[in-house]
Amino acid sequence: GLFDLARDINRARETDAGEAARLAAVLRRLGNVLGVLQADPDGFLKGSEAGGEGLSAERIETLIARRAAARQDRNWAEADRIRDLLKAEGVVLEDGAGGTTWRRA
Repeated sequence: GLFDLARDINRARETDAGEAARLAAVLRRLGNVLGVLQADPDGFLKGSEAGGEGLSAERIETLIARRAAARQDRNWAEADRIRDLLKAEGVVLEDGAGGTTWRRA
């Protein structure tokens, strides 16, 4: 099914980018026929397709910036408070070398 095809795409990405692209095109065509896989993945995960439920993306970005400033100032209590606030709103933060990314849980 679609999940098997997605798995095959992920495996092909490691060895043959051309085959991965071909399989991805097949997955998109099949998804289009079924009426799925039409939303932008990043937008879907960040909730822009959710009809405005919960915090807006702009508010989340503002809170993440405030958290980053608190962390820079070594104000761990404030940074943790903001993370907990976002978590309570269903927002998952992922800190990495390139900064903080987020998605809705």
